[in-house]
Amino acid sequence: MKQILLLVFLLTCSLFIHASGPSLNFEEISPGIFVHQGEHLDVDEAYQGDIANIGFIVGEKAIAVIDTGGSLAIGKELKNAIRKISKLPIRYVINTHVHLDHIYGNAIFKEDDIDFIGHVELPRAMASRKGFYERTNLKYLKIPLKKSIQIAPNILIKPNESESFDLGNRVIKVTGYPVSHTNTDVTVEDIKTKTLWAGDLLFIERTPVIDGDIVTVEDIKTKTLWAGDLLFIERTPVIDGDIHGFIAVIDEILKLDIDQVIPGHGTPTKKWKQAFLKEQNYFKVLRDELRLAIDNDQDLQLTIDTAGRSESKKWELFNVQNGRNINKIFPIMEWE
Repeated sequence: MKQILLLVFLLTCSLFIHASGPSLNFEEISPGIFVHQGEHLDVDEAYQGDIANIGFIVGEKAIAVIDTGGSLAIGKELKNAIRKISKLPIRYVINTHVHLDHIYGNAIFKEDDIDFIGHVELPRAMASRKGFYERTNLKYLKIPLKKSIQIAPNILIKPNESESFDLGNRVIKVTGYPVSHTNTDVTVEDIKTKTLWAGDLLFIERTPVIDGDIVTVEDIKTKTLWAGDLLFIERTPVIDGDIHGFIAVIDEILKLDIDQVIPGHGTPTKKWKQAFLKEQNYFKVLRDELRLAIDNDQDLQLTIDTAGRSESKKWELFNVQNGRNINKIFPIMEWE
C-alpha cells in the first residue's frame, strides 16, 4: 500500500513539474546584465521554444527586456526570473528581429506602461509570417492558434539610425540595420558595461543563417504545404536576408567600442571580434563558392551537397543550416 501511495505521489509530482513549464537559468554576466542561453536545437520535433538567447538589463529606475523566447511559457519564465531579481518596472521590451524563437513571449509583457521596440520593418514582417508561425507553433509546441499572440513594436528604429533609452543611470542604445540576417535586425548596446546584444547578427557555436525561417509545415491528410515566405503569390517577393548585407554589417559592428557581445545563439563572449570574423569568414566562403558554382552552371542540389563544406567542423547544426542558407542565397545570386 505504501509503495502504491509513493508511486502515486511521484507521478503527481512529475505531472506537476511538467505542467509548470520550463525553468530557465539566467546568468549575470556583468552588473545588471542577465542572460539565458538557449539550446542549440532546430525548429523541429525537439523544439521547445527555448533556442534563442534572451535576457534583461536592470537600471536604477527601470528594466529593459531583450527578446522574449518562442512561446508564452518561455516569456512567463523570463518575467518570473526578472521578478526574483528586481521589483523595478519593466519599461521596454526589445525584439532584435522577427524570428519566432525571439518574439512569442512578448504577450506576457503586454501592459499599458511598457513600450515595445523594434526595427521599422518588424510590424510588417511579423504580420506577413503570422499564419505560418501559428501553424509552426501548433505543429511543434501544440499551441492553439489563438494563443500564438504577436505584439508588434510601437517604437520603430530605422536602418542606420539609433535611439537611446534611459533606465536610470543606465543608457541603452538601439541601432537598426539594413537587410542582413533579416530585414528587421537591431542591436542593443548597454553603454555602462560596453555590452552589445547582437541578436542573430552573431551566432557562436551554432551555424549562422541568412533569414532562418526555412521551415515548411505539411498537412499529410490534405497534401497541403504551408510554405511561409518561401513562396509569394500576387504580392512582390521580399528579400528578408542578404549575404552581402550580412558581411557588410559585420564590418560596421567591428568598428564599435565595446567589451563583450551577447549573440542571438551561443555563449556570450569578450572575444567578440574573433567571433564576428569567424562568422563573416563562413559567409565569405559560402559567397565565393556559390559564385563559382553559378559560373560553372552547377545545379542547386549539387551546390547544397558541396558548398561551404570546409566550414563543417567549425559549427553545430551545420548539415541542417548550411543547406538552408544555400537554398535561400543561390536563387538570388543567380540574378547578380
